[in-house]
Amino acid sequence: MALHLHFPDDGWERIARDGSAWWAGELDRPLVVLECVEPEDRRKPHFASTFLGNFPPDIPADNILDLFVLRLEATHYLGDAFPRFWPNFGPGIVAAFAGAQVHPAADTTWFTPAHTGPIADLHVCVDWENVWWQRVWEITRAAVARWGGQLTVGFTDLGGNLDILAHLRGLWQLMIDLARTPEEVDRLVGETTAAWLACYDRLYGLIAPAGRGVTAWAPCWWPGRGYMLQSDISYNISPQMFARFVLPDLEACCAALDYAFYHLDGVGQLCHLDLLLSLPRLRGIQWVPGYGKPGPEQWLPVLQRIRESGKLCQVTVSPEGALTIIRALGGKGFCFIIDEPPLTPAEGAAFLRELDETTKTRS
Repeated sequence: MALHLHFPDDGWERIARDGSAWWAGELDRPLVVLECVEPEDRRKPHFASTFLGNFPPDIPADNILDLFVLRLEATHYLGDAFPRFWPNFGPGIVAAFAGAQVHPAADTTWFTPAHTGPIADLHVCVDWENVWWQRVWEITRAAVARWGGQLTVGFTDLGGNLDILAHLRGLWQLMIDLARTPEEVDRLVGETTAAWLACYDRLYGLIAPAGRGVTAWAPCWWPGRGYMLQSDISYNISPQMFARFVLPDLEACCAALDYAFYHLDGVGQLCHLDLLLSLPRLRGIQWVPGYGKPGPEQWLPVLQRIRESGKLCQVTVSPEGALTIIRALGGKGFCFIIDEPPLTPAEGAAFLRELDETTKTRS
């Protein structure tokens, strides 16, 4: 069943051309991802039905996809935005594939540890018969079959290695493990990375043949093997622990990917930025200051540091925030995800004209 999308006929040709140029460092302007919806469409039933963890397992995948048609067809994909479907089961769902108990909430997932005994008895591997893996696979496959030629089907949120271990072990128990039994954590980190890569490879083999590139939970477009890597638990650990327990995982994932990004979430992770910038195969940093902190445009030294290292940079900003960054640092190498406040399509088009004029003036 074809979707009736607000996306131009030549849209995919332009996304591939400009997106590939941006990744190569050859695009002289920023990418600007702007999804706009008319207010009356935003108020319609089922518009907000995006979290898949709450649907009972006996509901057929196609019935669930039916609920997304309104959102997809109501969205105007402006700038460098592209039609996409993200199978959202909550962050770190690999933990469920490895045995953690899952507790879906309104728009996220919580986990009960799979193993609370001695850490030496825990082993991380994916059970391909696990009900959650089967559900992710079923819905991803159904989306590719139904919409694969019209939009990009995303990866579910696989999570980061220590985040997955925290779901399997419990956050505070893992903190104790890091201090008391670091050798066992070393072992589990390696097992978790192997499980993550196995899930990635299977999903990539399903998604990539559709021919509309790759995306994940962040609205990045990748021409090939890409992902937004993360380690949210790193907010709570030292650079020394980050170097030992997180960096090897990131290096392994970057080696397996061509377009690896890192989700730098919160001021507590800024102490790890130098280590991240030292990874030669890491292509860029997504900077998220964190809840209650000033927007990304108020962190110009951080953004400048990322760009001067040769890395690309993605931020979620207001329209004025994007203009502030361009005026100060230029737009090349940035990807702006325009979020709050929500813009109508007409307001979005007017903002893109202003941004284009500001970029040309700054250049």
